[in-house]
Amino acid sequence: MNWTQQEEIYDIVKRIGPVVLSTVPVTQTTTFAALRRCVGMMMSDVNMIHIETFAVAMRIALDLARLAGATLASMGKVRLAALAEDPQSLGAIETVQTIIRLSLAQEARLVTAITFISRDDAATVAMEMGAAFDQAAEVASDDLDAASYMAIINLQSTLTKYLSDVGRMLPRHIPYSLPVSVPALTMSQTYYGDGAHAQELADENKVINPAFMPMSGRMLAY
Repeated sequence: MNWTQQEEIYDIVKRIGPVVLSTVPVTQTTTFAALRRCVGMMMSDVNMIHIETFAVAMRIALDLARLAGATLASMGKVRLAALAEDPQSLGAIETVQTIIRLSLAQEARLVTAITFISRDDAATVAMEMGAAFDQAAEVASDDLDAASYMAIINLQSTLTKYLSDVGRMLPRHIPYSLPVSVPALTMSQTYYGDGAHAQELADENKVINPAFMPMSGRMLAY
């Protein structure tokens, strides 16, 4: 590997480090402190030009980011930053593909930690993640990276099945229509036979005052 290739890889690592750090709000937790040290090491260690070394460091950094409070949306920024790169050398391509693959793996783990309320919510996440996986797989295919392509496709298949299984056990959203505005408690008693779902109805329709539900909106069909 010549100096130009090494410099390209090192520049990618230096650009991706701050993105990893930005996935978590600055806090005083020990996990965030460990993340900051890990990212700092990754950005300053010239050994990151070796894909095996970088892959281990990146996996640890993303694990720490997830444990420190990274969200599905913020973790996605790492993948998008990698996709925005235009690597030229083989080593740089491998580095970018590693970032994309490891980011997707963390996003999948974050998805499995979500408590979905409805089948529609699970379907929305499935659609969003499907688009993310499709884009990543296309880039891997264009880069002729068969190993990354297969890893992405296999993970996508596993996550798609998981979301499908979860969705089947959840209720659907259905529209409702009322002749007049009524309190959420009254709606809950009318539609569900008890008042236990009053707050759920208010939250679902983003109601400021649950004493006045909108005359049309949506509710869960249990």
